Amino acid sequence: MNKIKKSKLQNFMEFYWMRPENGIVKYFQSESWSDVKIKKKSLDISTGDGTYLFLHAGGKFHSDFDFYTNTKSAKFSHEKFIDIYDTFSSSYKPKIKNKAKFNFDVVTDWKKGLLQKAKKLGCFNETILHDNNKLPLPFEDDEFNFVHSNALYWTNNPIQLLKEVKRVTNKNSIIVLEYATDKLLSTLFELKPFLDNKAFSILNRKRIEEMKGLKNSYFDIKNQILKSGLKIEDVRLCWPNKIITNFWNIGLRPISHLMIEMANDLGKNKRSEIKNKWTKIFTEILTPLSIKPKKFKIEEAPYITFILRK
Repeated sequence: MNKIKKSKLQNFMEFYWMRPENGIVKYFQSESWSDVKIKKKSLDISTGDGTYLFLHAGGKFHSDFDFYTNTKSAKFSHEKFIDIYDTFSSSYKPKIKNKAKFNFDVVTDWKKGLLQKAKKLGCFNETILHDNNKLPLPFEDDEFNFVHSNALYWTNNPIQLLKEVKRVTNKNSIIVLEYATDKLLSTLFELKPFLDNKAFSILNRKRIEEMKGLKNSYFDIKNQILKSGLKIEDVRLCWPNKIITNFWNIGLRPISHLMIEMANDLGKNKRSEIKNKWTKIFTEILTPLSIKPKKFKIEEAPYITFILRK
């Protein structure tokens, strides 16, 4: 984790530039399993809009396209919370500079708008609308040689879903699962005594209420995996330290909808110019803050990756 892949980090920071806290942690999430070979037939569960996997697979977007070019930011307020990214219009056309170096065979998500966006990236052979709370998974026994997900902690039935992952993978498969733990929102609970209800609501942005799977510690998640019958081959640290975790918990989230509106009102050239300068500033700050402070121990970590076998 001490060696930063500058080109890859730049790709993540540019794409998530108005939320640099997301750019830095998603880079480290991707790096935690970058050495794992993705074998066919492959499955990603809860892929969202697909951009995380696109970047993980070595794809690169043009500078005038990013995570914020097609949102519902104008409809958001702290009194009227909506998912500003769950939208799709016929004008949505990702501007791809470098294609992904490999494809995923099948990806799923429960939000139609996000899957429609994912289809536009050209690196997913099949997209399936599916809610992980509705089991069984819509696949045959032993169908896949590789499975990835970074969203299993959202489910109501974690052990049963893990058993389903086991069912649809064959005996030689590799399974990569990214998990957020009960430490993810630690900063919010540390700050809550100092904030009134409205201020805390703005900072929280309904994360505590909606991310119900975050009640599980590393040991809880480990036990769930073992109870499902899956074998743990390795456990890897994703988010590096407490400073980065604190930054992610606060970051630019409270004003991101306003920044998106402001940036998207700029001309193409001016927006790209500001984006480039912005990205360089936050990369310069966040790189040393990622590698120099004391690293988490696995049991302290807010985000971890499990490498599993059937």
